[in-house]
Amino acid sequence: MSGRGTALPVLHRERPGYATPEAAMNPARTTVDDVLGGIERLGLIDARERTEILSLLDSGFAFASAIQHSDSVHAHVKVEDVDALPHQELTALGHRPENAEPGYIKYATDAGVHFIFSSIPVAQDDSIPGAVTLATPFLDHVGVDMRDESDTTRRVYDAVVDRAGELGWREVTQAGPVHCCHTQVQGKHWVYPPDDWPGWRRPIEFAFGGLSVFEETMGCDLRPIDPGHALAPARGPACGGERPTGCGG
Repeated sequence: MSGRGTALPVLHRERPGYATPEAAMNPARTTVDDVLGGIERLGLIDARERTEILSLLDSGFAFASAIQHSDSVHAHVKVEDVDALPHQELTALGHRPENAEPGYIKYATDAGVHFIFSSIPVAQDDSIPGAVTLATPFLDHVGVDMRDESDTTRRVYDAVVDRAGELGWREVTQAGPVHCCHTQVQGKHWVYPPDDWPGWRRPIEFAFGGLSVFEETMGCDLRPIDPGHALAPARGPACGGERPTGCGG
């Protein structure tokens, strides 16, 4: 984890007596799972998505090094109608609404795992007929927020590309600056698991740099479609191309 404003629970390090660290009692991990459980009970994620998001805290996670240098993660869930979300129930669970726009809202938590809900286009997939086949609500992607701009964190961020290649994951880079509504980060790497990868199905976003917030809407760099998708353009734009009204973070 970075030393600046860390909120995501620190992973167990391998050490004597922890042959299976994820199975050990971990209060921070339990807190995250409790938060995810509340979202699942509201019907906004399913049991498999809850397990997948929690797996980011495993020391054996495919991109564990990047997780250790992050400040938080967020789950981006596509819903039919943001206005119809159970907002009172979400705030009753202690979630704080942030960055609300028409068709988009972020809820922050104290566990370091935040939630974005959107009913507007956030990905290239949304503009390609037949590319989106999942019924709402569904987990569009998980984002890893690497806010610390130190050289160490930058190296770990840059290493995501090679790590994806080692694992056989597909990767798309948005060189940046990358915009989402009225916010901006320096750049993003997007990785997509092979179809046979156990325990993970959706894209993962690694966002580098402090979050700059502007009063005016900056437009949106859409999440790139998985290059392995049957309907992916032969040479899709690396930065999402057009910036329609929407948010992709």
